[in-house]
Amino acid sequence: MARLKLEMEEPERIKLGFYPYTYVRTVVMRSVLFKRDDYIKMLKMSFNEIAKFLQESHYKDEINEFANQHSGADLIELAMNRNLAKSFRKLTRIASPELALLVKEYAKRKDIEDLKTILRGKFTNADRKAVEKSLTAAGTLSYDFLVSLLNKESVEEILKHNKLVNFSLFKEGIRSMNEKKSLVDIENTLDQYYYKDMIKFSNALPKEGALFRDFLLKEVEILNILTLLRLKKAQFKKDSVKIFIISSGNKSRDAWILELASADGLEQLSKTFNRTEYKDVVAKGIEEFNRTNSLIGFEISLYKHLLKRSVLFVHQHPLSVDTILGYMFAKDIEVRNLKMLVKGKQLGLPEQFIENQLIYE
Repeated sequence: MARLKLEMEEPERIKLGFYPYTYVRTVVMRSVLFKRDDYIKMLKMSFNEIAKFLQESHYKDEINEFANQHSGADLIELAMNRNLAKSFRKLTRIASPELALLVKEYAKRKDIEDLKTILRGKFTNADRKAVEKSLTAAGTLSYDFLVSLLNKESVEEILKHNKLVNFSLFKEGIRSMNEKKSLVDIENTLDQYYYKDMIKFSNALPKEGALFRDFLLKEVEILNILTLLRLKKAQFKKDSVKIFIISSGNKSRDAWILELASADGLEQLSKTFNRTEYKDVVAKGIEEFNRTNSLIGFEISLYKHLLKRSVLFVHQHPLSVDTILGYMFAKDIEVRNLKMLVKGKQLGLPEQFIENQLIYE
């Protein structure tokens, strides 16, 4: 598959003012998110106790709304998804037009996740109801529209009507899907589109958005590192690995990532991190991988690293666009944590194992 080409025109500059009302409201919204102590408390609870705990929290309205039609883990997951969507829509309502644009651009990542869920469901002939329950509809695409895509007869038809990414960009991905019976290249196209589009958007922000841009580039860097680790584990050829790297537009960052892609295996790859901020995370991750043959711990450690940066942004600039970025990222992480916790309890997994999967400040 050739590298996806998404040349971006020079974006128009976006003017940002000072919006203390929106920033303060966002700080308040973040203050109710669960903290480390809350997760530790829930880890000690049974499934039913967790459900009751959530029903008495900021998820109360959604749990009560769907309690008549759903129960158990299905109810919790549905409530999480709807609450996430409501939170992002609330940000849009309380924001100025300029800030609302920022919220919507960032929220498109949920559109990408939902499209992947739909595509995987269609590709594997998964149960339709299960796919519907997994949709967050927290991005720019409505729940009804996303559900309508499930009526399409094929992956190709879904891509033709996705409303987000130009269908022409999927040409090679579709060919790869038919030949290799895999969605990997199509999903890579979706990821490449989202992050290239977000980087273009961030470049249009004034100096007030510098930290937003820095955070985004750091996220792309971490995603690239995770991609390299997974592909190296799967023993992809070097040239194939480079196809999946997301370009940040920053020459030095991109050169470093491409250098990593040329490493032979995970052990050599780990040595290149010795002089970076990821040194300890990578060393611990490689040690765990050698013990368990799993990269899950590695992934969680890297996202904890990113979460700490978002917290730092908010503390350093409490009345700025970074407050909104920090909240959206933290809220997304919270929903992920709760789904992981509930699923773990439902499966009877050990408490320590579940805790190791959680990401919190």
